[in-house]
Amino acid sequence: MTFWREVGAGFLSNLFAAILLVICYVAVQWFLHATDILIGYNWSWKGSDFHPNLDIRNRSKSRSYIVANIAYKNANAAPVWIDNRSLWSKELKPGSINLFNDVVTVKNVDSLQECLQIRVVVRLQTGREFWLTGHGPGQDGSVVMTRVQRLAFAFRNFLERGSLSIDLN
Repeated sequence: MTFWREVGAGFLSNLFAAILLVICYVAVQWFLHATDILIGYNWSWKGSDFHPNLDIRNRSKSRSYIVANIAYKNANAAPVWIDNRSLWSKELKPGSINLFNDVVTVKNVDSLQECLQIRVVVRLQTGREFWLTGHGPGQDGSVVMTRVQRLAFAFRNFLERGSLSIDLN
């Protein structure tokens, strides 16, 4: 092998290593961003007035979020009602657990059966949305996720149970 071939091979190997490092960094940042907010909820009622109780957890160690609004949609994704006042501009500080019991009652919903068919969409100020579906009274909802997101949440929960910190910020 000549001198210039060795220089070229060394340059290309360093270039590929740098690209691989950048791809890994981007993947870890996506992973942290995709799994930093976790939302659960259940339905409460007084008489015929129904409202969700939201449990929003910000698992990020450095990033704050601001909640924009809550949209209630039926099975075919048509909006039933949009609540812009209950959680508007509530800040989710890094590492915080927030319980919101003072959400306004949902209009046009008169029974628990209707509540179980409604999807609750919590929207952050950044435009990020979380679609939630409920199981029943007193039970946490589950986030509607793709398989990749579900796998990412399971991996992050596994790492946090083992007390491994992966937050780079």
